[in-house]
Amino acid sequence: MNKGIKVSIVGASGYTGMEAIRILCSHPGVVLQNLYGERTAGSRYEEIYKAMAGLVDRPVLPVSALESDDADVVFLGLPHGRSAEAAFVLRKAGFRGYIIDMGSDFRLKNPEDYERWYGRTHPCPELIPGFVYGLTEWYRKEIRSASNVSNPGCFATAIQLGVIPFVRQGLMSACHVTGITGSSGSGSTPSAGTHFSSRFGNIKAYKVYQHQHLGEVYQSLELQLQEKDRVPEIHFVPVSGPFVRGIWMTISFRSLEEADAGGILEEAYYNAPLVRLREGLPELKDVSGSAFADLGCVQSGRNVVVGVAIDNLMKGAASQAIQNM
Repeated sequence: MNKGIKVSIVGASGYTGMEAIRILCSHPGVVLQNLYGERTAGSRYEEIYKAMAGLVDRPVLPVSALESDDADVVFLGLPHGRSAEAAFVLRKAGFRGYIIDMGSDFRLKNPEDYERWYGRTHPCPELIPGFVYGLTEWYRKEIRSASNVSNPGCFATAIQLGVIPFVRQGLMSACHVTGITGSSGSGSTPSAGTHFSSRFGNIKAYKVYQHQHLGEVYQSLELQLQEKDRVPEIHFVPVSGPFVRGIWMTISFRSLEEADAGGILEEAYYNAPLVRLREGLPELKDVSGSAFADLGCVQSGRNVVVGVAIDNLMKGAASQAIQNM
């Protein structure tokens, strides 16, 4: 009999769920238990993703069957509002395992902030205090003792990996961030923004200064500093890129004092196995399909540009969730 951590995935047919399953099905310490979906319930998984034939021989169960799940860990990969509902069902049914939410419902600690950034009332605010924020490199201690983990957003992951080392050193009062993301960041449901004819050969900014991931970034920086007044202004321009997966980001700022930017990154991430430091600015192709975050910087006096490259479906979602597990 196979022995290992029993893992179930809710939202198995979405891109994030698929990536999590792709990693977990070959993980030596994991046994895939149940897969759940909404529109795809009743299908076999290899019918949805033909690349999984011979690897994942499982039916997709309806989310309504979740209350009887007895896995050790349940990953939630559902749209805004739906992860909270699924977590509520699990805990109400007496589920005693770990929950890792790959969605957005438990990233913000204040329900009013959730309503501000996501434009809806939080469906289960009573569950929020039980979740720990899962940016692995900066919250390992808290994650190790947690029963519930909220995975960061993809843009939020990239911004924080590049910003936190300098914020903690008191070197940044403001920064300008441009992040170019692939179409898979919008999920598997087709839309005008992800349509090939609209996206190919085009670059388009959207939600300038208003992207929902800024809420969790500001919250995290306040926690790092323990002083709200010292949190830097982040002028964030998200950009839709003409590719499928990945985030390529630059973070530009003028350091408040002379400092070796490369040395600060080395000090911050010398013991982080999934962060690789590059000479100069990283390239997107080097992280596509991988669990790594590549960081690098260019410095001219006190003017600094930090580059971050991640795969939005991996370090920005599924592989970071497994790292948290």
